Amino acid sequence: MRVRFNDSSTTIVPVKVRFQGELEMKIRPAFPLLFVLVISPFGYVSAQSGTFWSWCLSDSEQPVYVSRPFDSGMKKGPSFNGTSLGRQFAEYLRGRFDIKTTASCSTAGATDQVSVAGRVQNYMADLRRQNKQVVELADWNYIRDQVAIDASFDPKGDPTYINVEGTLPQDRFYCVSDSYQNTVYYAEPMHMTSRDTSTPSIAFFNALQQKYGYKGQQTCLLSSEPRATLLLKARLDGARAGGKKVVSTGWPAAGSTTTAQTRPQDNDDEPPRKPAINQPPASAQVRDIAGKEVSPALGFCRATRALLVSYDCVCLQMKIYAYRIAHPDETLKGVPALASFFDGKLIDCPKCMTDAPAKAEARNRAGSARLKLPAQQDCVADKFVALLHANPVPSLAESQMDSAIKTCR
Repeated sequence: MRVRFNDSSTTIVPVKVRFQGELEMKIRPAFPLLFVLVISPFGYVSAQSGTFWSWCLSDSEQPVYVSRPFDSGMKKGPSFNGTSLGRQFAEYLRGRFDIKTTASCSTAGATDQVSVAGRVQNYMADLRRQNKQVVELADWNYIRDQVAIDASFDPKGDPTYINVEGTLPQDRFYCVSDSYQNTVYYAEPMHMTSRDTSTPSIAFFNALQQKYGYKGQQTCLLSSEPRATLLLKARLDGARAGGKKVVSTGWPAAGSTTTAQTRPQDNDDEPPRKPAINQPPASAQVRDIAGKEVSPALGFCRATRALLVSYDCVCLQMKIYAYRIAHPDETLKGVPALASFFDGKLIDCPKCMTDAPAKAEARNRAGSARLKLPAQQDCVADKFVALLHANPVPSLAESQMDSAIKTCR
């Protein structure tokens, strides 16, 4: 799908969102695609006042969900990071419509509601001309993300959400189920302790089975305290808007243990090599070592452009963290090396793939390589994603991109 804007300054900033690898964004901008960690050429200087108005849209093919314009609260300046905005909107959609999707957020450099509203209407008109079903969610309420807002006003360093959020302690788990019999179950964000760091998803799943007869899928995610609270609220708000019953499980009960034997489908922590039963809890030293790797892991993920757009870096970070917690003996010995996780053998890398941004980048790279025909660019996009899935090794992403371009010449 090619989206055309009448205003050449419009910039769509896609956001990679982790949902166990089920990303499939179909939007193909007619202009170079800028990702959230890239400075967008708005041309503003920090002395200017005002905050960005924005809107968000899903990457789902049919229908495409579009939010109402909202004031992001982020300072008008040379960079705009829509990571938390898109993640929040995607969580809301998952709770309300039971879809697993990513979302993108745009500002077009606008600092007033009227300008953004006009761009949103033009955008939706373009979609409809391409026979796309559009659902406008005028009732979605953006939750102000103070971490992202503070980052945008920070006069020191790189004012991006990723860098600021990455410096916060990644010490909160929150657990939430998919809709099952029109009910969503959740556990409030909890601080990591020696009893629940290694297998929270397994234990939460077992608790749902035993207490509610639950047979669906669920997720436990590791994050910082403000982010965990925000994303869980967005999911539950969506569930309520969709007419679903929302149940606080009260898990874990005081004095309970979260160690379990069985592994549910579609969860985010890496399974231990041996059954977790009777496995001693991870020590504070192991958790400290694993926590210190969170930021360096992002550096590895950003090593090449092809890797950055092909895999969700936050997903890879959490997979690595979970592996460290599940293998304390190896972690204390300093093995395996951090780079080894990007060779695709130690963690479940396919669940972290982001096909939509990968395709968009492949089309852009094809254009830069003088493959100007749409058919050629589509060839590169399809071939690149096929190579990623055939050999899911993050460290090979750049060479896989080159191979795709060479094949489609």
